[in-house]
Amino acid sequence: MSELKVEQIAVRFGGIQALNEVDVTVSGGTVHGLIGPNGAGKTTLFNVITGLQPPTRGRVRFDGQDITGNRPHVRARRGMARTFQRLELFDTLTTRENIQMAAETQRRRLPPGMTPDAATECLMEQVGIAHVADEPTDSLPTGLARLVELARAMATTPTVLLLDEPSAGLDQHETEALGRVLVRLAGDGMAVLLVEHDMSLVMSICHEVSVLHYGEIIASGSPESVQADPAVQAAYLGAVDTEKPPPTEVTPVIAVGLLVDTEPPAVAAAGRGVSVVAERDGGALMLELVDVRAAYGRIEVVHGVSLAVSRGSVMALLGPNGAGKSTLLKVTSGRLSPSAGSVRFNGEDIGKATSEQLARRGLCAIPEGRAIFPNLTVSENLLMYTYRGKDVKAAELEEQSYIRFPVLGQRRRQLAGRLSGGEQQMLALARALFTNPRLLLLDEISMGLAPLVVAELYELVGQLVASEDITILLVEQFAQTALTIADHVAVMVNGRIVRTGTPAEVGDNLMSAYMGSSEG
Repeated sequence: MSELKVEQIAVRFGGIQALNEVDVTVSGGTVHGLIGPNGAGKTTLFNVITGLQPPTRGRVRFDGQDITGNRPHVRARRGMARTFQRLELFDTLTTRENIQMAAETQRRRLPPGMTPDAATECLMEQVGIAHVADEPTDSLPTGLARLVELARAMATTPTVLLLDEPSAGLDQHETEALGRVLVRLAGDGMAVLLVEHDMSLVMSICHEVSVLHYGEIIASGSPESVQADPAVQAAYLGAVDTEKPPPTEVTPVIAVGLLVDTEPPAVAAAGRGVSVVAERDGGALMLELVDVRAAYGRIEVVHGVSLAVSRGSVMALLGPNGAGKSTLLKVTSGRLSPSAGSVRFNGEDIGKATSEQLARRGLCAIPEGRAIFPNLTVSENLLMYTYRGKDVKAAELEEQSYIRFPVLGQRRRQLAGRLSGGEQQMLALARALFTNPRLLLLDEISMGLAPLVVAELYELVGQLVASEDITILLVEQFAQTALTIADHVAVMVNGRIVRTGTPAEVGDNLMSAYMGSSEG
């Protein structure tokens, strides 16, 4: 059986250490999962293994031979195949033709009497796509297109198969079918390395799982041992502050749209698309999403989500990578049009409103990555947001920002690009508050920051909520930190809301949602 071994792999991009001393071994006859939060380095490692990215140091061995210097096509001829996060098909060709192109390259490696045409037909049957053999792949739904890509990779007769997010865009039935195919391939002796955000799939089919975090392997072992590893839980949820009391339930809960007197809120919400909100100000809603669907091209990533946020509250939208959380914020902020459903802000339908129109109405979003102007000073960054009208007194607003964030006052003449990560995020918050928002959308304000800095930022956010009339919907990877300021929590998995409730109700079940345990 084949064996793939990655030894002490390191990759640097300028001053960024993308991978550091990574060791992974994938044996024939097994499915090996490679998981980790966004930006952990998973795709970079795939690119190193397949020859698309040279490592700074380290070795890649295939069946005991050092292939670190081999080009991608040489590795493919040795028996290595991969798929990509984004669909890479010949869209104008049919399913059969896409697979035949790969099968034709393997004429000499096919079993005696087997032709490329026969191999193609066999693969389509094996993967379950024979019924769309003559359909152009640009007309296929995403789930079937993913299976075409898998079959094409298999047509190269690999002994090692690397799959990068193969379940993206698949429904539950298609994902289960994919899992059965991968288990069968491993049973036939193939080594499968799987990068995947669907933790239920990973935990149900993988023999071993390795966890990447900030470019380093922090855990490796059986699915059960990885799920129970405190370091893994901290990587996905953030560290729990044992010195602080757990969040307590301070507001009653109501259900919007359905009577659920006989069921707990979380149970009623799961599988029904019910929105449950914390009751404040008589339950008046600042934001309401009803059966929202959203897609990038033909890949639908949000599947009928309903969510409601009451005025003056904090809603934390949590869930594993690839769940669709950031996409939902894009829909809410007008940066992505929903393919179905409705979005109401402060009682008005905003489905066709632009981001600029929404900002003027009081809906402000801080996207991932802070999006400040690095070559402008702190003061100049703030003044960029004084577009609201002639009556706006910029100097007064600027001084108010320095009262909220004293450290920015000390840095007002400094270029924003030279601020620390935490200070840059404070600047992004200060600019957002310049717009006097009614609703603030925060997308991963902790990204790239140390836990102590994250705690400081959330303390500031909590103070804003307590002192100002503002409603917040936030997406956060440091889930435990988000729970400390949230009034209500919604957990999103695979494009759907699967659990809702107060922090006290949801907190104990978060890990099952993130890691796909049987309890989830």
